[in-house]
Amino acid sequence: MRAEDLNITALGAAAALEQPSLRRAIVIRADLGPAVQFTTTQGTVRAMFPITGGEARGGDWSARILPGGADFAYASPDGSYAIEARYCLELSDGTPVMVTNSGKMVPQPDGSYIGRTRAALELPDGPHRALGDPVYFGTAVAEAGDNDHVYIELWEAPI
Repeated sequence: MRAEDLNITALGAAAALEQPSLRRAIVIRADLGPAVQFTTTQGTVRAMFPITGGEARGGDWSARILPGGADFAYASPDGSYAIEARYCLELSDGTPVMVTNSGKMVPQPDGSYIGRTRAALELPDGPHRALGDPVYFGTAVAEAGDNDHVYIELWEAPI
C-alpha cells in the first residue's frame, strides 16, 4: 500500500482524518546534574539524569524548573535511550506544573542526541489550567559536548 493511500478508510472507516496541525507552544531548557549509569543484574543499562533547574517559556508565560526532577532512561544496544522525564515547573505567578515527557533520544554522528517525545502537563485549577488540555509532541536535543543541558520544544496538536 502506498503511503498516500494509508488511512483509516482502508480499515472500514467512512472517512479519513486530516493530518494534525502542530504549533510550537513551549520551549524548555533543562539543566542537568551528573548522570548515574549502570548495568543492572538483569543485563540492562539504566541511567538517571538529575534535573537541577532550568527555564521554560510559553506564549504568555515563563517558568523556572524546580530542582528535584529526573530523566530516567533505558539504554538500548544501538546507543539510543528510551526516556521518561518527570519534573515540576513553577510559573512566574507561582502556579506549579508537573511535566511528564516520554520518548526516545537517538545518537547522531556529531555526538549529539535528537529526540521525539510525548509530553503531558498537569496543573491545578486556575488561570493556566488550559495548559493541561492539549496533546503535546516534543522535539529534543542534547548538544554534542554539553552534558549540562537538554533543549526541548513542545508542539501542541489542537483537536
